[in-house]
Formats: sequence, C-alpha cells, structure tokens
Amino acid sequence: MTRTIAVIQARLGSQRFPEKMLAELGGHSLLEWVVRRVQRSKLLDRVVVATTQEPLDDRLVAKCKQLGVEVRRGSTNDVLGRFMSAIEGDTADAVVRVCADNPFVDPGCIDQVVREFHSAGVEYAFNHRPYDNCNYADGFGAEVISAGLLRRLATMNLTPQQREHVTLAIVDESVPAKSLACTAPPQLAYPHLRFDVDERADLVRLCQLVDRYQLTMKSGAMSIIEASTRQSNSR
Repeated sequence: MTRTIAVIQARLGSQRFPEKMLAELGGHSLLEWVVRRVQRSKLLDRVVVATTQEPLDDRLVAKCKQLGVEVRRGSTNDVLGRFMSAIEGDTADAVVRVCADNPFVDPGCIDQVVREFHSAGVEYAFNHRPYDNCNYADGFGAEVISAGLLRRLATMNLTPQQREHVTLAIVDESVPAKSLACTAPPQLAYPHLRFDVDERADLVRLCQLVDRYQLTMKSGAMSIIEASTRQSNSR
C-alpha cells in the first residue's frame, strides 16, 4: 500500500510581495486557501507546511497552528533541505510539492497527478504548470516526486538554485529521472490562464474574481475557469 504526503512550502519573506501568505483573499489568508484546498485531496495521507526558521515566519507558524495543520521549519534558501526536514521519519513513497502562492490549487487536480504518478510508475510527475505536454491552467495542480528520488537529490552536489527550487535538477535534466507531464482533460485545458500570486497585482485580480463570482475555498477548477472566462469576456 502506498503512502503519499503533501509538503506546502511557504514563507513570509517574499521579495516581490512581502508577507503575501497572510494577505486576504475572500476573507481568508492565502495560506488558509492553500491548506484547506490541499486537505480536501482524497489521496493524501498527511499534509505539512514547510517554512523557515526566520523570526518573520513565527507569524506563519502561529497561523498554521490556528489552522490545525502540521508545520516544520528549516533553511530559508535550501528548500530541498527544508523538505527533507518535513518528511523526516515518514515512510511515504511519494511526496507532493505544493507552492503556497497557488490559492486555487485544486484537490481534484492533486489527486489526478498522484494517480497518474503511481499508474505510470514514474519518479516524477507534474500538472501544475503549462510545460511540455502539460496544458493545465497555471495554479491548479502540483508535482509529485518519489521519496527515494527526493532523498537521493538531497545527497547530490546540486547548485544553490537547484536546492532552492527542489525539483529543478530533474526539470533541467541534470539528474535523469523517469518523468511524466500530465495532460489536462478538455474541460481543464486552459494553459493560457494563470492563477498564482507572484505580485500584489495578481492578488488584486484574484480578489476581483472571487468577489464578483462568489468563489469560495470549495470552488472547483471548472467553476474558477468559467468565472475567469466570463470576467475576460466582460472586459
């Protein structure tokens, strides 16, 4: 029997948008949107937030405790090392990596990439960005890496950038791995849509979408796509 855990990487020290994880979207923090939506996945055995040891992130840790989600702390820049701290002692076969700047991350899309990861027998699978054969909207999905490969990466002589971006050494093919870019079903194949929050302007746009079309933390990917399409057509 397989065991799959999700690690949500989050911190408050973003340079482009400081403290964005505690910024509000529809009356809830971005962190709560991500945590609650990931927790609704049916194929995850554990969800943990991985943040830094920076004093600034004490507030994020307090928010995690308020939300009742497990939190682990580690290096600021060595995010791969932070992931290793998060999975230490866990017998998981697979690790789902979720970036906390994706408030619309969809539990159904997470479950789908987990299913395809296991059924294809690969070491790495993703449906979180429009790259290669993946044509999902940016911000709904996630990436899955085998726990064995993740642990091997942690022992390798990777560049600081590769350790910061966790799976970059696989994506740039520095480390060979059997990989799968998941293809979206037709109703979710909107690779031109982007729902991540990188800058303040991104949050403003998503706030308008949430408020105008009454989206909630339980809204599915289809509802969000429909709302985004209607918003674009009304301009």
